Formats: sequence, structure tokens, C-alpha cells
Amino acid sequence: MTTTTRPAPTFTGDSTGIHRLVGDVQRDDIPAYRCSTALANQALAALVAQQPHRLAPAAEGSVFAADPRRSATDPVPFLPRTRLLTPDEQRTAVERFARAVADGALTSGPAAAEFEDALAEFLTVPHAVATSSGTDALIIALRAVGVGPGDEVILPANSFAATENAVWACDATPVLVDVDPERLTLDPALVEAAVTPRTRAILPVHLYGRLADMTALAEIARHHGLHIVEDACQAIGVTGVGQHSDAAVLSFNPYKNFGLTGKAGAVVTRDGEIAEAARKLAYHGFDPERKNVKQDLFGLNAKIDNSTAAVAMGLLPRLTLNNYRRAFLAKRYLDGLADLAASGLAALPDFTPDHAWHLFGVRTTTGTAARDEIRRHLRTTGAVETDVYYPVLTHQQQTPMHRKHFAHLTLPLTEQAHATVFHLPLHNQMSLSEQDRVIEALHDAFRATAH
Repeated sequence: MTTTTRPAPTFTGDSTGIHRLVGDVQRDDIPAYRCSTALANQALAALVAQQPHRLAPAAEGSVFAADPRRSATDPVPFLPRTRLLTPDEQRTAVERFARAVADGALTSGPAAAEFEDALAEFLTVPHAVATSSGTDALIIALRAVGVGPGDEVILPANSFAATENAVWACDATPVLVDVDPERLTLDPALVEAAVTPRTRAILPVHLYGRLADMTALAEIARHHGLHIVEDACQAIGVTGVGQHSDAAVLSFNPYKNFGLTGKAGAVVTRDGEIAEAARKLAYHGFDPERKNVKQDLFGLNAKIDNSTAAVAMGLLPRLTLNNYRRAFLAKRYLDGLADLAASGLAALPDFTPDHAWHLFGVRTTTGTAARDEIRRHLRTTGAVETDVYYPVLTHQQQTPMHRKHFAHLTLPLTEQAHATVFHLPLHNQMSLSEQDRVIEALHDAFRATAH
């Protein structure tokens, strides 16, 4: 691994920098970066500055996980729960939690504010409000920008239920709009067409970790006097999150890129008034400086626990290193599956700098039956577990409220993508040999199911 001496570019650990770093490593040509000192970038910055050779997959002491399987033919799980954290991360989490227990600082304590400050620094926003879950953060953010009874909020149909639930929780109405066929995120032109006098906010979802077209959505919001709350729960570290909206929402669920030992989330914003409103909404409507003194009529019990924040502070230094691992693995998938895309058998995502690679989706080009047959072959013959995110679209849920609002709604591009997409294993601790097995098995599955 060579290190060149051209003028030092800045490396902050955001998705643009990681995208560039993956290319540097693949070319075996890493410049002498000037690295951000943000806590979330600490582990990766140290490697870039002192041991850049370890970023390569074949290097001694490589940052990529060793294969825990006894045999190369053993199954490759989609997301093994026992490997959500490395042994070192597990020890850190246990030590941080034990310290909070010993101090009696379980619900309240200094770690919460420390975590908020560190998160805001990494994301280059002035304010972060840590919460007890990403779902609570969505509700808080929507309420903080003024969404309430009778309002409409524009959002996509392909997301986790928390996105729509946050709108229902504000006694507002979700308005579902189709997606851009390439990004699979809200189509700005269709968003603008859906605006009515009741529209209060736009709620884009950065699906699978890919940033929605925030520049276009921000222009629509300005033109119509609307608010934007980003559902960035899959997109921590993506360049631009929180920069073109009133607020962005993050999730630290154990299965996310930056996952903790329980549910947690955050609202991040550039607006001090929204941050103050979010703090009050997160804790019973209390004055943030005076517990038990209410400033607002209503608030949730949704502050992050100090013990959870303490764990977060222990794990945060590895955030961008884990995002680097995921981006490198995503590029290996794209390289290893390029022939399937070139032959027209599969549609693959683009390797773009606005992606956190929370999930890696593959779309078949011959319909749902072919998708399901390929998944069966991968499971039964290739011993590779796959999944579909999300199995039921919002407008196809069958509750009375969904039937009332969406019975006659069709979203052709969302439905087409949903009918053909499936997701390959991709997680922080995935080994290269596991990934090679997935690539080999997927080729076998396409060959075996060709008609």
C-alpha cells in the first residue's frame, strides 16, 4: 500500500469522503489526508493517518472481519445477531453500561449531552437531540415543525412503518407519492403535484441509505412554504443529511450502521427554535433547564437514557470505520455482479457518494416470480439468506384506516421496485469470504432459474 505526497485533502468521514477512500484503496494510492478530529471519525482517521495498509482487504491486520464459518459451504446469514458488535465493541458497551450502573446514572447524567454534542460535531449541524428511538424522533421532529391535526405530510410508501406512524401520531394524514425509478426515493415532480392547501411538510426517506434529491425537494418546500423532515434513519454519515431540511431524524437501533445495545435515535437540526421545541417534546414538555416545570402542554417520555448514551459514546469512534467497511463491501458486490447487470438479468444500485449502504438491493428484470425463485435457490442450494425491505408497502396494509385512505391508490414505480427487489447480506462484520460465497451463489441462482 503506497501513500502519495500530493496536497492533503480533508477527510471528515462523511459518505463522499468514504466513497473517495474506497477508490483510493482499490487503486493502492491513499493520499496523506488531513483528517477530521470528530469523535465519530476517530478510528478510521487513525488508520488513514498511521496504518492505511490495513484498509485493504488482503492486508495483514485488515479491518475486514474474519470468516467465522467452519467451512466455506456453511450458510451465510443475512444479519447474524451475534455479530452486531465485534468482541471489542461488546466489551466497550458492557464497560460503559457497568460504569453508568455503578454511578447510578441510568436515566439522567452527563453522557446524553456529550453524545448530542459529538453527534452534532460529526454531522456539522448546531443541534442534536437524542431520543429513545428513531420512531420517537420522527414524531418529535414533525411536531416540532408544527405538524398537527388536519395537516397532510407527503412521504413514500416503501419504508418502515415508523415513517407513516409518526404522521398518524401527529393526527395528520400521510399523502403517498411515487418514487424516482433510479434512487427509489421521492420523485420531486410528483411531490410538487401532490401539494394542497393542507400540506404542511415533506417527509423524504433516504431508502437503504441513499440520499433523496434534497436540493429539488428543498426548492419545492421553499416555493410552497412547507417544512421538510428527513427520515435519515438508514443514512447516518451521508453527506448533506440535515443541510437542506428543517430537521433530520436518525436511528441507532442495533441493526443500523451505527447500532447501540437498545433502541435510540436523534433529531438533528440547524434551527435553534426547532431544537428547543424538540427537547421539550422529548421530555414531558418541561423547560429543558428545569425539570418538572412545564413550558408546553404536552410532551413524550422520549429522552435517550444516560446509560444508552454512555454506550453510544464508547461505540461512536468506530462509526465511520464501519461505514467504510460497508461501502467497500458494496463496491465489491457491484464489481462481482457487474456481468449480471451488463447482461440485463439484474439491476444493481449505482456506487454513489451519497450512500451509507445500510442495505444492498438487487432487482430482477423478469418479475416477482423470478425474484422469489432466485431467493429460494439461494436459500436451499446456495445456503445464502436474503430478505426483502419492506415486505408490505404502506398503501397495501389492510387496516381499516389504510383501506379508507389508500384503497384506490396505485404507485406504479414503487410497486414495480417492491415486486422485484431483494436484499443481499451486508453488515459491519461481514467477511470477504462470506461475500464471495454470496456472489458465487447468486450467479448460480440466475443460471439455474433462467428460462
